[in-house]
Amino acid sequence: MKHLAFALALTSLAGGAHAADYIFGAGNGTQQFTRTPNGLGLGISLDYLHDDHKGGAGGAGLEFALPLGPLTVAAGGKLMALSPDSGSASAALVGGRANFEIAPKINLFGQAYYAPDSFASGSVNRVSDYSAGVRWNVLGPVSVEAGYRYFDIRRQDDSRSRRLADGAYLGAGLSF
Repeated sequence: MKHLAFALALTSLAGGAHAADYIFGAGNGTQQFTRTPNGLGLGISLDYLHDDHKGGAGGAGLEFALPLGPLTVAAGGKLMALSPDSGSASAALVGGRANFEIAPKINLFGQAYYAPDSFASGSVNRVSDYSAGVRWNVLGPVSVEAGYRYFDIRRQDDSRSRRLADGAYLGAGLSF
């Protein structure tokens, strides 16, 4: 719970940076909160993920987004605090995201971030964070989202590795 409070506090700091999508999603025992910036330029992204039985991860990132007509691509990195039930660590993930407007108010999106062992602390070998889905802007700033999220922490001792997300989720959010 304290990680969620931390993520929400960071959200209030990042809120003035750019217009953004704020999405809360849940599925298969996991909850997630994300803030992704919209438009051209630098943006701050926030991420929080929690599994009821395996722990959580949260952090902030910096990215540069470039709109190319209906496609927006962004590249950047995230610093994540990892707190699964197998022990705390941190990781610096690099990657990007893409958002494609397939129709007015309907977007396909995907993101991929990765941290090798040289970008992670402790016994962490790698961290993988992937997601994809569709977002529908229902009315004004309100949107709904359906997607798939995979978040995996691999450790040197495989019995301490944890997959915090590997499944579908539904979400709702605001854009402003």
